[in-house]
Amino acid sequence: MNALKKSAWMVAAACTLSACSDPIEGVWQGECRNDTIASKSGVRMSIKQEGNKLVGVVQLQDELYGSGHMLGYINGKDVMLRSEGDTQTFVNITWSGKMKDGVYKGTYRVEPTPSAALLGKQVQMGTFILHRQ
Repeated sequence: MNALKKSAWMVAAACTLSACSDPIEGVWQGECRNDTIASKSGVRMSIKQEGNKLVGVVQLQDELYGSGHMLGYINGKDVMLRSEGDTQTFVNITWSGKMKDGVYKGTYRVEPTPSAALLGKQVQMGTFILHRQ
């Protein structure tokens, strides 16, 4: 019986490293809403996955800025990505969410650059929902 419990524990531990989650690799498209400035934008993410590590590109359309390269990780259904921002006003856009049934949704946080913060720019918060293409 101890061998069975140990085997079940090892399978559960392996699942936390994304082996049991849906792969996030691919193209995702949807919308993000910046709650801080009451604006929204179309968004498209192209993501590649190697184990639990992620790389990709985010493209924001319409009114919001911050397209660029992304790095991140997946742990089960939890996904965290960080994109560069426009590097002049805002940097380090952190996209944190969950992936389930072909939908990746969550919240994002946009940090101002130090010089933009001195000019009064503040952290911005928002939500996003993306669908697998």
